[in-house]
Amino acid sequence: MPLEIQTIYNAAFSNCIYKDKLDSYKNASELENKDSCSNFTYSLLIPKGNEEKICKAAILFLSHLQKHEVFTYEDTEYGITAYRDNGCKYLFYWLHTYELNDYNKNIENTLKIYKDLYGRYNQNHGNLNTFDKYINEMNEHTSDKLVRLTNLYNNLDDFFTENKENKREEACSSYPLKTYFSYVDECRKGNDIDFCNELKNFRKKYNSFIKNVIKCDEKYLLPPVESTDIVGMTIIPFSFISVTSIILPILYKFTPFGPWIRRLIGKNENIYEYINEETNQSLNTYEIQDDVSNMPNYNIGYYSS
Repeated sequence: MPLEIQTIYNAAFSNCIYKDKLDSYKNASELENKDSCSNFTYSLLIPKGNEEKICKAAILFLSHLQKHEVFTYEDTEYGITAYRDNGCKYLFYWLHTYELNDYNKNIENTLKIYKDLYGRYNQNHGNLNTFDKYINEMNEHTSDKLVRLTNLYNNLDDFFTENKENKREEACSSYPLKTYFSYVDECRKGNDIDFCNELKNFRKKYNSFIKNVIKCDEKYLLPPVESTDIVGMTIIPFSFISVTSIILPILYKFTPFGPWIRRLIGKNENIYEYINEETNQSLNTYEIQDDVSNMPNYNIGYYSS
């Protein structure tokens, strides 16, 4: 199913493209430049003996991203930019979720290792800074949301696998949506448009499966992520009236709009006065005629001498 909206969190949607490749690189042959991973030690964060494997996998993976051009997944074709972008971000998720010790793991520590690995790759590949744009988008805020969104998609994929042959109605309501709705609430209260849009992508994927694969009724479909902003709809007309009441006097006094309005009003007043004058004259004529018609007839006799 093709993505509906491009976001900085699209790696969550397509994350399964990259995991197998990263896992395979952990057991790959040696790096061309063995110095790339020298002194890469995070004993408190990475299980003992895995430091070099993780470093090697990350550098080989970034090299793969640099050479790759087009990839197709679930009817979606990823060009070089999207493939690199999502790959760089998935590398963070892979480190954080699968490779670090749980007891001392947090977003800040993962970011430190993540950027160290990119620095090592960049230093041994001509300092081209090829992935700067994608790497620099990863901060504590975006990284945390990427991890949560990726987990959301992975749980959904597990649900799909378990229920793709299940056409019973109970399957329509068996997916736990509490986490999703908590993210929707977070979206509505915040201002991260990409986060909201990625939830829309998730909704589309969920609804497509529920409706077309399990054949559930529409009542089981997820509602839109957006909520109707009644307050905003009320404020806008009043804001328009307030702004108009401020702007119109300025236009009237300091722009050609004022003389034009005055001329228009003057013409209307002249027309009005002319109509009144004509009406008054007509009324006067009528009154005179009426007075004459109501006068009594007098017969005056003349005496002749």
